[in-house]
Amino acid sequence: MIRDIIAKRYAKAYFALVQEQGRLSEAEAELKEFAAFLDLNEELNRVLCNPVFEVAERLAVLKALLEKLELSQELKSLLCLLLEKNKIAYLNLVSDNFARFVDAAEGRTKVELVSATELDEAILEELRKEFSRLTGKKVELSLQVDEGLIGGIVARYGGMVYDGSIKTQLARIGESLTV
Repeated sequence: MIRDIIAKRYAKAYFALVQEQGRLSEAEAELKEFAAFLDLNEELNRVLCNPVFEVAERLAVLKALLEKLELSQELKSLLCLLLEKNKIAYLNLVSDNFARFVDAAEGRTKVELVSATELDEAILEELRKEFSRLTGKKVELSLQVDEGLIGGIVARYGGMVYDGSIKTQLARIGESLTV
């Protein structure tokens, strides 16, 4: 919980900085890409996050890396600040929160769909339109297949879950029969 609050504060500050410059999409992609890079390089990640090493030593490693990468000065500053404050381990949370701020600023929302089968493009387009109407925002859909649902779909967005799966409906019927 506290990690989320801290990550959100850093994301909000970074958002305010790059929004002034009109670089939201570029900054989002850059931050997400560096977070993924750090995840793939487990040894580097362990060194940067390990409090056994002095902050100055970890900062030297990070700065040496940043010199070789073509990143914006704003992102480099954010990364150094996170490391200096021993919060570099929160980078993925910062990136996720930053992406939510960008989505909100650009009138966009992400809807995660889980379906028992693959959905064809026509159905996805209808769902996109309906969620767009419900939210008043441009909708980006992501689809996962879970055959365990038996049928129907589960949709998640903005902290809400709409469960129209047959599996859940059968579970509700079963609960009502046992009462």
